[in-house]
Amino acid sequence: MRKLLKRKEGFTLIELMIVVAIIGILAAIAIPAFVGYLTRAKTSEASGNLKGMFTAAAGYYSNEMWATRGVNVTAGATGLASTACIVGAGITPAPTNQKQNINWATEEAAFSGIGFTTRDATYYQYEIFSPGAACGITATTASVYSFRAYGDLDGDTNTSMYELAAGTNAQNELMRAPGIYREAELE
Repeated sequence: MRKLLKRKEGFTLIELMIVVAIIGILAAIAIPAFVGYLTRAKTSEASGNLKGMFTAAAGYYSNEMWATRGVNVTAGATGLASTACIVGAGITPAPTNQKQNINWATEEAAFSGIGFTTRDATYYQYEIFSPGAACGITATTASVYSFRAYGDLDGDTNTSMYELAAGTNAQNELMRAPGIYREAELE
């Protein structure tokens, strides 16, 4: 009975060292995985915004545009109103590893022309590449637009690039490529 009363409760130093070692091993595995998950989550912004840019451009392409709105009407257009219009090229400020607010209305005419905006600040630099603002585009399989996003999520000056190409089909509808081309996705 006396032995039981003299026995002190608690952990030994060896037991505590084993627990600390286990926690250290788990942290060494979990922290890099967590950073990778955060980076992958940030990259979803680019894909979503490129698809949004295409949707906005497709609506602009199929709507009637009036010459009085400042759109250059080309030889293929008839009358005052014309369809199959595209906007010129445009690019937002360079990417950083921090979110940046972009004033889409004043930053680039191309983005405001198709009506593309985002509510939140962005990690990526966005670009619309096109042969130039024009109306009366005819059916072709050639590329009409290339929507691009450039990012530098870790701030090391190595950038990732996402691209969504768009062209017209035989019915002169704006169609996008089936997938998004990615270069150095996680840089």
